[in-house]
Amino acid sequence: MKLTIFGAGGRTGLLTVYQALDKGHFVTAFTRKASRVTIQHPKITIKEGDILNFQQVKEAVRGQEAVICTLGLIQNKPDTTLSEGTATIIRAMKESGVQRLICMSSAGILGNDTAWIFGKVIVPLFLRHVFRDKRRQMQLIKESGLDWIIIRPPRLTDAPKTGTYRITLGKPAFRSIPRADVADFMLKLLTDKKYNRQMPAIAGY
Repeated sequence: MKLTIFGAGGRTGLLTVYQALDKGHFVTAFTRKASRVTIQHPKITIKEGDILNFQQVKEAVRGQEAVICTLGLIQNKPDTTLSEGTATIIRAMKESGVQRLICMSSAGILGNDTAWIFGKVIVPLFLRHVFRDKRRQMQLIKESGLDWIIIRPPRLTDAPKTGTYRITLGKPAFRSIPRADVADFMLKLLTDKKYNRQMPAIAGY
């Protein structure tokens, strides 16, 4: 399959690129800094660009069969880059005739889908702005009319891929999940339509 991965230079994005190539996909890796994606492979195209630049995003999406979005926010400050970037991706997908969108978000975006201490203390005190924009992103995707799935992982770790994880439609079944397993699940969803237009949570054991 031909797919574009946005946020390819991030920790989860890079793992998704590696795994996608390993599975035989043709990957367009879109990243703010090309130096972050040092992978050399005959089936990868690396595109450096600004997620808010429509022409750059459209060029990365044109001719693809699916899009995986692993964009995130690092600092907890008022910011709309995530939601505006997602809006740019959605517009580019529609104009290019690409329907399949798999997006990684976070447990907690529904308000009642995470541990009490995280949802009621950590998010309001330390992640308020991050989650505000994540919720804007969620709403844009839900209203896009695309063939979408939003993934809700809890705390991401750098542990090795296990290939075994639990999927729920409510709260995550555990407090953490390896990034590599999130990447594995997103790639499975390229063709598995079980969770179409739903927001499954993924968690480890």
